[in-house]
Amino acid sequence: MTPPAVPVPFLSFVWLYAMSNRYHHITDEAKEEIRRVYQEEVGMGAPCNGYGPVRRLAKRLNLPRWKVTRTAINMGLIARQKKESAWSARELKIMETNVHRSPETIQRYLKKEGYNRTTTGIVIKRKKMRMLQNMDGQSATSLAECFGVDAKTVQHWIKKDYLRAERREMKHTPQHKGDTYYIRDRWVKDFVIDNLAVVDFRKADKWWLVSLLTGEDL
Repeated sequence: MTPPAVPVPFLSFVWLYAMSNRYHHITDEAKEEIRRVYQEEVGMGAPCNGYGPVRRLAKRLNLPRWKVTRTAINMGLIARQKKESAWSARELKIMETNVHRSPETIQRYLKKEGYNRTTTGIVIKRKKMRMLQNMDGQSATSLAECFGVDAKTVQHWIKKDYLRAERREMKHTPQHKGDTYYIRDRWVKDFVIDNLAVVDFRKADKWWLVSLLTGEDL
């Protein structure tokens, strides 16, 4: 039996991600310089509004500005003048519910509820609370949002035995939709690898997908 062809968009995405890491490798010395600049310069001068130092640093390190910013976020660095207020119980609940999603997506969910948080602040809070380490699965409904499809599609994958899932002990109602299923991350990873022709990678949350496949908190 001929194996299904790998979607070109997915191959392009994986190639771009690999090439990005290959050609923009961050050395330990560069990380220390990024740490110093973020702790001593970023956000300290009103005229530059927090952006000048990062742009100059990127040029000095011969790196794209986005790579410097992303590295700083992953290192948990934040400008001193951008220190955010304490998180409310409601904000933390939203974070816990959507922790598997990208910082940008979480930011949108918070904004819908009237909260304004930076993606940097979201990443730092998530790291401090070790939310990703404590999460090993999710419902079919939330997984559907990660893949950019409706819950019925995920339920179809489950019924076809493409995707492994376990039922949760809860009363099934129309409001629950796909929430009666609990799907562990390792099962989702197996599903993606074994069913490349089924998944439309153009719709999936790219940050979530790469984090799932690589095991890294992006």
